[in-house]
Amino acid sequence: MVRSFLSLHVQAPLEAVAAWAEGRTGGTGVYLVPDPPWTSLYHEALEAEEDPEAIRAFLRELSRLGQALAFLVLSEEDLLFLLAEGGEVRAELRAGPELGTALRAPADLAPLLTRAQALPPEHAVRALAARFGLHPDHALLGFADLLEAEEEEGLPEEVVYLE
Repeated sequence: MVRSFLSLHVQAPLEAVAAWAEGRTGGTGVYLVPDPPWTSLYHEALEAEEDPEAIRAFLRELSRLGQALAFLVLSEEDLLFLLAEGGEVRAELRAGPELGTALRAPADLAPLLTRAQALPPEHAVRALAARFGLHPDHALLGFADLLEAEEEEGLPEEVVYLE
């Protein structure tokens, strides 16, 4: 099965992210998973839409809480990575046949993004997550993965579901 997924992450406490996310879910589901100092978000509608501009806009708003990251992998072939702070996207990596190719990063991140661009998308996600101290397993999950896990074996109690 070919996988696509979206994961969003912000350096902010779970409680602050939950309060911020209330009313911003658009009536669709969002899972929140604490991974201090990060909180990971898995957004049903954004994952389903696969719209880089909608993801960018959501991440800009989310980054008002703290440094924020987005990982979008489409059909295991395309990667979109975004880093935002203070309401602005500071770094972007796009690689793959559907998303095209782009790299924009501050000097301190440019070598890392250049290396990541040459990797298969899931390997690039692992490398980028590690650089930011984010658990790679959290970066490699999407809403559909958590929904499936919840139906099969249940989720840990610290996972919050908002609708």
